[in-house]
Amino acid sequence: MFTGDIIPFQSKHEESLLRKCADHYEVILYAPTGSGKTVLVSRFIDDYLDENPNTVFLWLCPGAGGLERQSQDTFEAVTSGIPDGDVYSFINEPDPRGRVYFINWDKINKKSNIVLREGEHKDLMTKVLHCHNDGIDIFMLIDEEHKYRDTANEYVANIQPVHVLRISATPVSKGDAVEEIKDDEVIAAGLIASGISINEGVSQAIQENNNLDDDLQLLELADKKRKEILGEYEKRGLKIRPLVLIQFPNGREDWIKRVKDALTDMGYPETSGLVASWFSGDHPDNPEQISNLDGQYAFLLFKQAIATGWDCPRAKILVKLREGGTERFNIQTVGRIRRMPERKHYGLALLDNCYLYTLDNEFTEGLTTSLSDSFYTYQYRRKLTAPNILLEKESLDGSDRFAVNPEAVVKVVRQGMLKACDLNGDGVLEKDEMEKTKGYIFGTKLKTSAIEGVARTTHDMMKLNSIFGGEHQINNHDDGFIIRDAKRRIAAAIGVDENISNNALSVLFGPGDYYNPIFSDEEKEFERKNKLLTDMSLREYNAFLVNNKERLIEVFEQISLNEIGEIKETTIKKSQWGIPAYQYYNQHKKMKATKVYQKNVYDNYGNNILIAPNRTYTEIMFEEWCEGYDKVKHVYKNGDKGEDFFSIVYRRAFRRNHFYPDYIIQTTDGQVWILEAKGGMTADGSSNNIDKYASKKFEALKEYCSRHPELHWGFVRAVGSQLYISNTVWSEDVSNDSVWKPIEEYL
Repeated sequence: MFTGDIIPFQSKHEESLLRKCADHYEVILYAPTGSGKTVLVSRFIDDYLDENPNTVFLWLCPGAGGLERQSQDTFEAVTSGIPDGDVYSFINEPDPRGRVYFINWDKINKKSNIVLREGEHKDLMTKVLHCHNDGIDIFMLIDEEHKYRDTANEYVANIQPVHVLRISATPVSKGDAVEEIKDDEVIAAGLIASGISINEGVSQAIQENNNLDDDLQLLELADKKRKEILGEYEKRGLKIRPLVLIQFPNGREDWIKRVKDALTDMGYPETSGLVASWFSGDHPDNPEQISNLDGQYAFLLFKQAIATGWDCPRAKILVKLREGGTERFNIQTVGRIRRMPERKHYGLALLDNCYLYTLDNEFTEGLTTSLSDSFYTYQYRRKLTAPNILLEKESLDGSDRFAVNPEAVVKVVRQGMLKACDLNGDGVLEKDEMEKTKGYIFGTKLKTSAIEGVARTTHDMMKLNSIFGGEHQINNHDDGFIIRDAKRRIAAAIGVDENISNNALSVLFGPGDYYNPIFSDEEKEFERKNKLLTDMSLREYNAFLVNNKERLIEVFEQISLNEIGEIKETTIKKSQWGIPAYQYYNQHKKMKATKVYQKNVYDNYGNNILIAPNRTYTEIMFEEWCEGYDKVKHVYKNGDKGEDFFSIVYRRAFRRNHFYPDYIIQTTDGQVWILEAKGGMTADGSSNNIDKYASKKFEALKEYCSRHPELHWGFVRAVGSQLYISNTVWSEDVSNDSVWKPIEEYL
C-alpha cells in the first residue's frame, strides 16, 4: 500500500495516468526535475496493482549517479507490502506478480562498460517468456529514457509488455497519451525554486573591473552567492549548507586542474574537505556528504553523467564552464539546482531562487529529437522477384583530408578572402575596410557576451537575450583552449586537416617568420607574396581568429562549396554492387502499415516507413508516384552510408566524399535509373533544398553516368503533388521550367 504523502497536483496527475493507461499502450509522463515523479509513480503502481494484481513492474533506471538505488529507496520509503528487488531478484523469483524490480540500465545496455553477461541476458529473456506463459502481465517503466532510447526500444520490442510508461523531464514524444506536469504547478507547491537567476552580478563585475578574464571568475561570484545563502540559512536557524555544482562538459584533465587550482587560491584546497569530485572512477568516499542537507562539501565538480536524475536538494548554484569556445547550455541541466531543500518556499528571493553562472550565450531546450523517438529499425528481406541490378560502386581508399597541397590551400583561401572582403578590388585587405563593411574585430582583446536575468521556468530562459558583454586581453597560454577551438572549427568548415588549415591562416594573417632559419628562402618569399594582413603580432593574430571565427567560417564554407583546390587524390576503389539480400529501414513504432508497396524490392515494405522525418516530402511523393506509375517496375531505396550501399564520389574544395543517391529504379522496358531526391519550393517560391553540396553531387552523378551510358539518372524535386526532374544542369530555382521538367516527360 502507498504510505507516503502526496500533493494535490501529484494526485491529479496520478489519477489521469491511470485513465490514460486504460486507453493507451504507451504513456509518457513529462514532468520537471523536482516534481516528485518517483513518489507519484509509486502511488500509481500501488493503485494499478489493486486493480491488476497479476502484474509485475520492471522499472528501468540509468545507472549514473546511482539513480536506480535512489528510486528504489524512495519507493520503499513511501510504500508498504509491495516487494521489490533488482534484475537478479526478478530472474530468480518463482512468482514475480505484484512485485517491482528496479533495473540499472547499465546492466542491460551492451554498449556500456558494465554489461549484463550473455548468459544472464538469456536468463532475463527466459524469465520474461515464463511470465508470458504463466499469464503474468509485464508493465515497463522507463525512467530518464531519453538517455538510452535505443536500448529502451529494443527491450520493449523483446519483452512485449502490456503497458509502457516513459518518464522524463525532457519530452520524447508528442500525442494524446502524454501526461504533462507544468513548471508552474510544481513552483506553486513549493517543491522547486520560484526563479532561475542567471549570471547575477556578472555585468557589475565587468563594469567594476573592466574585464572578465575567463570562466574561472564565475567561481568567485558563485562562492559569494553561496556565502550569502548560507548566512541567511544560519540566521533562520536552518542546518542547510548550500552546494555549488561545477560542471565540465567534457571533463578535460587540464581544465579540472585549472579549476582546482583556482579553488585553492580562493581558500578551498582539496585537503580542506570542502571540494568533492564526481567523475568516472573518481567519487568521494562519503557520498552521503553530498546529498545530506548539512553535508560537509561546498563544491562538487562533475561531468555530464551525474546530471541525469540526480537528487541533491541543497544544490543551489551551478557553474557551467566552457571547455571549447562555442558551447551551448542545455537548460535541462538547471533541474539539478531547482529543488527546494525543505520542499517549501521561504518568502525571500535569495533562498527561493536558484543560481546559474555560465558564459554560454546560446541556450538549448531539451535534447535533440531523434528518429528513435518514434521509429524502430526493422530488417527487410529482398524479394525473390527483385531484379539483378549490378552497378559499379565507387569508394575512397582513405581520406583526401591529408593529401592536400598546402600552398594550394593558401592560394584558394586567399582568393576567397579577397572576394569576400576586398570591396574596392585593389588586391589587398585593409583593417578599416574589413571593420566598417564586414564587422571584423581587430586588437588584442577577446570579446565576451552572455545572458543575464531571472527566468521563472526553464522555458522562459529561452526568451532571455544577451545583455552584457565584456572583454579581456588575450593570453596565448591561458586562452589556448578557446584559440584551438576556433582553429578546429575553421578547419572543419573547409574540410582539410587542421595542421594544413593552421598553416594557411598563419601565412595569410599571422606574424611573419621571415628571419626564422628553419624556413627556406622560397617559403619566406611565398609567405611575403601571399600575406593579406601584414602587421599583426601573435596575440593580435590569435584574437583575430577567436573574435572573427564565425565570419571566417562563413567564408571558408563558401570556398568549400564553390572552389576546387589542388589535392593529391587517393585511389577510388571500384567494385560490383547489387541490391543487398537484407536491409534495415526505420518504421514507425505506433503506426501500423495500411499499405504495402508492391514495387519495392523488399517484402512487406509499408507506408509506415514513409513518415516524416524518416522520409522527406520529396521522397514520400516519389515513392507514392512510383507505386502508381505503370512504367515503373522495381524501386530500391538506398542507404545513406555504409559498405552495403551504392555510392559514388563527389568533389569539394580540398577533399572528396561519398555520395549515396537515394533511389535506383527499373522500368518495365528494363531501363535502370539512379535518382536523388531534393527539397522543392517554399510557399514564397524560394528553394527548399537544404543540401549545400547538391550542385557538386549533381555534377558527380552526371559525370558517373556519362561513363556508364547504359544508365539513366536525374535529380527529383517535389512541388505540391508534382515531381520535377533535371539531368542537364543544377538550379536552385525549381520554377525554372527550362531546367526542371515534369518527371513524366523523362520516364
